Amino acid sequence: MSDKNTIITIDLGGVNSYLLTVENGFVLVDTGGHLTMDKIFDNRRSKLLEALKESGCTKDNLRLILLTHGDNDHTSSAAFLRTHFDAPIALHPEDLPLVANPTTSLWMKSFQYHSPVYKLVFKLLKGKITRLTQKTLEEFEPFQPDLLLTNGMRLVEYGIDGEILHLPGHTYGSIGLLLSDGSLIAGDTLANYGKPSAAVNALDFNKMYKSIETLRSKSIQKVFPGHGNPFHFNELK
Repeated sequence: MSDKNTIITIDLGGVNSYLLTVENGFVLVDTGGHLTMDKIFDNRRSKLLEALKESGCTKDNLRLILLTHGDNDHTSSAAFLRTHFDAPIALHPEDLPLVANPTTSLWMKSFQYHSPVYKLVFKLLKGKITRLTQKTLEEFEPFQPDLLLTNGMRLVEYGIDGEILHLPGHTYGSIGLLLSDGSLIAGDTLANYGKPSAAVNALDFNKMYKSIETLRSKSIQKVFPGHGNPFHFNELK
């Protein structure tokens, strides 16, 4: 790995943020947020701020807030952090509607499942999940990103030794960050709920599986997913 880029995992309880060390500071990847299955309504902001403080990340050295996609559980604190840390936000343009003018129905479009078990669970809990999504929406602070991401984009001006990969499927604007050492911060394209796999839910499964095939053509070593523990890419079946 480049001596400039080290990935620090921030486990926020069911969802991950990642703090990337760069020259003269840090880049934060995703901000956490509410999860539909939370027993306690929690945007995880206090836990994130505590982790940033412990890592030495401050207003003086947070250089960029990089979002892997526009879902609330990854973007809930983005606007807050931009204001209080004076750091720009980066997002793929196809996920702009999710953060600039979100609605309950828009957020729930990606709540589609292949697994019969997950389909049944969602059907049984749809009313509760809808109410929680509405409550989450009331708390969400919409924003416009400062930087729009594109496939193959390199963010050297922020100290990142790697490239942006557009990975549509979970959402249309999902991206991954592939570092030069083969580490992939994958957002919700990949997950590790007990074992490495594709995300259990997606807006478009066909697009997501094509994105995963694209990943197989890359030199990827270790995956840092949006949910679950990091894993080696060759564990993905």
